[in-house]
Amino acid sequence: MTDRAMELVVEAGKTMLENGGEVFRAQDTMEIMARSLGVQGFHVYVLTNGIFASAESEAGELSAVRHIPRVRIHLGRVEAVNALSRQLAAGGMDLAGAEAALAEARALPEYGRRLAWLAGAVGSACFGYLFGGGASEVITAFFAGLAEMWLLRLFGRAGVSKVFTDIAGAAVCTALCLAAAPLWGAGYQAPHAIIGALMVLTPGVALTMAIRDLINADYLSGTIRLFDALLVAGCLACGVALTYLIANNLLGVPL
Repeated sequence: MTDRAMELVVEAGKTMLENGGEVFRAQDTMEIMARSLGVQGFHVYVLTNGIFASAESEAGELSAVRHIPRVRIHLGRVEAVNALSRQLAAGGMDLAGAEAALAEARALPEYGRRLAWLAGAVGSACFGYLFGGGASEVITAFFAGLAEMWLLRLFGRAGVSKVFTDIAGAAVCTALCLAAAPLWGAGYQAPHAIIGALMVLTPGVALTMAIRDLINADYLSGTIRLFDALLVAGCLACGVALTYLIANNLLGVPL
């Protein structure tokens, strides 16, 4: 029974981390679940991309390690695991019921491809407007954001490195925004469209979580997330800069 409870607790923590849950929230949830299930001597150390846990049982000490190599944001699954922990703490669920609830939480569907593409395109257009763009810049940012979302999904399915994906996404949106200049004429401002399209690629979640982890004195996880956010920002800058340099040298587009 302790083995099953330990497995449930660790998998719950893993589900939270790999779907965008904070480190302190995952650790707190795991401790609550372990206590509610009667797991003795439970200790856990949670990092941004790993879980190390141990517990005591009649057969001896148990240990578990989980690696979370990639995070995909799905806060619905995080909330489902939180609800599961609250039910366990209230005594309204046994181990079998908790295992079934966790399986349901992990099976919650992601947003559809078309909806994700539309959200990225509309978000790009809105950011283009917020950064001072007119109708031409907003429309261009919309289609650049659509192209970005298609590229992210294509590279994600192919298992392409996140670093290269971010560089390529920034380069594609920059190239499209620059290529639209002859279509719109002299009043068109490519930088407004570019920054609007880039905003959907910025690491807002990673940066927010880094600050929260640092505030909660979890300096290692906070530093990891902060470095990840800075790396993404650097990749976006590289993609934009490379495209501008190529366009300037080959096509004579002014910088």
